[in-house]
Amino acid sequence: MIRFALPKGRNLETALAAFRAAGIPLNGFDAAGRSLRLRIPETGIEVLSLKDWDLPLYVGHGVADCGIVGSDVLEEVDGDLLVPVRFREGRSRMSLIGREAGLPAAGTQVRLATKYPNTARRVVAGRPWGAEILKLSGSLELAPVLRLAELALDIVQTGRTLAENGLVEIETVAEVTPCLVVNRASYQRHRALLNDWIGRLEAAEVVS
Repeated sequence: MIRFALPKGRNLETALAAFRAAGIPLNGFDAAGRSLRLRIPETGIEVLSLKDWDLPLYVGHGVADCGIVGSDVLEEVDGDLLVPVRFREGRSRMSLIGREAGLPAAGTQVRLATKYPNTARRVVAGRPWGAEILKLSGSLELAPVLRLAELALDIVQTGRTLAENGLVEIETVAEVTPCLVVNRASYQRHRALLNDWIGRLEAAEVVS
């Protein structure tokens, strides 16, 4: 039996829709349910329901053989995972946001709020301005609104939340995509099944 981790949150529906389109059944999995694991004996799949930030750790340690997670999380956490495909739908962008358009002037020092401190440090390292990185776990828009920080680095999908809070998207620093990730040892054990999944997803044109 292969253990497949699905993410809670924004990437879940993208993953389910892609697998439905590819004809890979996850019968009985309830996206709105409270069950954390579900065995589907007829397909040989056990589904785990995990938070995005925990999923790479479960796959990296081989507790889950594979899973779906956003590239934003993969760029932030340590791990040596295979990423055979990225999904076409559910894409968003990681952007610098603030109260006003325009980046800080060269030589200035600002505060930057984010839940992606490692990514933020890499972004700032190539800039002529510096930043103190403030790690927050949520509601990042409030940081520039309430002047805790001049900038925030966060995921933007429609931009509606920014507009409602009087903020602007200053610069896109990366495209964010849902990804299929696979434990390296698990790929050797389940090579035939995983290659079949990847082939079906490619044939359904839901991945790139």
